[in-house]
Amino acid sequence: MKSSRIRLALLALLCGTASLHADILILKNGSRVEGNILQESPEAIRMKYRLTPKIWDKKNFLVADIQQVIKQTPEEVEVIELRKVMPTADLMTADKYEQLIQDRLRPFVNKYKGTKEAKEVEGLIAQLQEEKAKVAGGQVKLEGRWLSAEETKAEQFSLQAYELLNSIRSKVAQRKWSEALREYDTFTRQTPALRGTKYYPMVISEALIALDSWATQLTKMATEQPLLKSEREEGLKKLEEPELSRTKAAIANEITTWRAEAQAARNNRQRWIEPNKYDHLTIQGTQKEVIAERAKLQLVDLDALKVQNEAFSAVLRKIGEKDYTGGVNAFQQIANLSNNPMYKDIVQDLNKRLRAIYDELVAKQRAGGSVMTGGSSAIGGTSSTSQDERVARILAEAAGGTPAPAATAAPGTAATPAPGTVAPVRPGVAPVAPVAAVNPAAARPVSAPMPTPVAEALPPLPESNLQMYLMIGAGVLVLVLLIAFMGQKKRDREA
Repeated sequence: MKSSRIRLALLALLCGTASLHADILILKNGSRVEGNILQESPEAIRMKYRLTPKIWDKKNFLVADIQQVIKQTPEEVEVIELRKVMPTADLMTADKYEQLIQDRLRPFVNKYKGTKEAKEVEGLIAQLQEEKAKVAGGQVKLEGRWLSAEETKAEQFSLQAYELLNSIRSKVAQRKWSEALREYDTFTRQTPALRGTKYYPMVISEALIALDSWATQLTKMATEQPLLKSEREEGLKKLEEPELSRTKAAIANEITTWRAEAQAARNNRQRWIEPNKYDHLTIQGTQKEVIAERAKLQLVDLDALKVQNEAFSAVLRKIGEKDYTGGVNAFQQIANLSNNPMYKDIVQDLNKRLRAIYDELVAKQRAGGSVMTGGSSAIGGTSSTSQDERVARILAEAAGGTPAPAATAAPGTAATPAPGTVAPVRPGVAPVAPVAAVNPAAARPVSAPMPTPVAEALPPLPESNLQMYLMIGAGVLVLVLLIAFMGQKKRDREA
């Protein structure tokens, strides 16, 4: 219904511009004046023109000062705006393409049939139809570049991040600071993977713009608040009943409404709430929150973050491609960040996604007729080196120590992957053998045995080393107390 109303309004607008025209005066001094000619005489031309983008003026221009007069037809004027549909915006859906064609371009062609402008617009429609077909085929336009269907799948996280970034930029451009910051929170609170994309540093930059601008606005509000409150109180003193009661009721209702909206926002975990301009405490509270967030973001080294996020993006790209082996290879570059508070949840999220891809590979293998043989960690019934020995060896390599010697494989078993194959590796743990850049799912038929995994599922990343040290310390403390207790008991017996 809403779409129909919009279309009718656009059609009415087009129909109402039948008399629309624009005239251009090229003056001998080289200047150009655009507007509408109101009156012509041998001596002068009276014209209504734009003095500024928003202010119109009327003026007589001497014919002796005019080099050329250009009179534009309605279609020549209207086509100027239609030309702006190209190039199209990023991330447009097929529906948006169709709506653009039907609501703006088709009405023009029907209205000005046979004109060269109508032919030009038909060319625009053909271009839009071509792009719409690309989108229907799974392609997406990102930052002016068309991604193939395969690239679109690989860049799924970047597409989500870029869409939110554009929304934040739009709110900043409209000077809607609180709304821009709510979008910023949406970005940071969604899946941690979004903070691993290359767009996260840009989001922080936009958030800082919003915070700086809002801080300035809040300072002004805090300065003006006493005067506003005083003016309102003085105004109430001048009122008489029943106007006084109605005004007070309106003020009370305004406060109640603001409090209800603010509480609803808090219930939805929204931090950025517009303060009441008459309430110093709410203004001050918002100021503190804005200043604190700005101070926190100003500490972020955006250049270093850009470099770090390139490594995260490499893992995200492989996850989007469902390339487990490539993802594990890329993951090795960022696994050491699992103990960094700023990146820990991102690394764990990537680890979880790699685990899910591995589980899919296992499921496909089983669906193809392969089974897990009891007592073996191999897929497809192939036996392998004992689980404990392999894990010990991997842990030793991950810690930088000397790898424990692998057990000799029994005849007919596969202790190590065959040349050219890949042993799926747990993210965050060094691979047993060099990992070839081959997608295991694409390298062999689903029914063929997959390379031996370290375990059926990828384990979670190790928690902070601090936890390990605390556990060791607790164990030592228990041991000391136990020895002291035994010694005391022995002394008691001797006494």
